Amino acid sequence: MIITDIDVLTDMWSKDSVIDTTELTKELAKIPTLHAKYLKILSNHNLIIKKLNLNHTKLKRIKWEYYNGDLNNPEDLKTYNLQPMTKKIIRQDISIYLESDPELVQILAKKMINQEIVDICTAIMKELTNRTYQIGNMIKWNQFINNVGQ
Repeated sequence: MIITDIDVLTDMWSKDSVIDTTELTKELAKIPTLHAKYLKILSNHNLIIKKLNLNHTKLKRIKWEYYNGDLNNPEDLKTYNLQPMTKKIIRQDISIYLESDPELVQILAKKMINQEIVDICTAIMKELTNRTYQIGNMIKWNQFINNVGQ
């Protein structure tokens, strides 16, 4: 499952995180399903980040050659949808152009969103790991209360 909006993910977790205290055994049984659901999202977005890193590295090299003036063949410019350089950029300023290049910035923005989704899913996975203990403690508490009342 690919999530493109962090609000969608947090809304999903808001619904999935609710524990029905009257059906604790059913809640225990749901943990593996929830784990699989969020692990799939986590894995997909980790792969997206890796792909974005590769794309960023490749495009950064192309843009470096472009800003350095080495990419000036009309066919290459057409392939990468670039206009001929009309200005000579000194080597020490290339990093400024790379950091502000719209295509590279767009890749980094996508990477940041996907990284946030990975971070949220990682936190959810930790919560699901703890859920077994939380529900176990709820069951023990209910048993204790029932035994005290007898």
